[in-house]
Amino acid sequence: MTDVSDTWITTKVKADLVTEQGIPGSDIKVETHQGVVSLSSTTVFTDAQKATAVAITRKIKGVRAVSADGLRSE
Repeated sequence: MTDVSDTWITTKVKADLVTEQGIPGSDIKVETHQGVVSLSSTTVFTDAQKATAVAITRKIKGVRAVSADGLRSE
């Protein structure tokens, strides 16, 4: 079985974040490299929103790790 592609992971993360209530998913930039997803945004997030974005991302098949250092907290 082949690994899930980074492109697929990025697309799936973006789609899941945009449809999630309570977080500005359309403002999150998603980059994936070898299954490691980096989330960043110029929008300020609450700690809860940041945690939600990371939790959603972690649930996606093929994601090995999540970096949310690019999401600024209030």
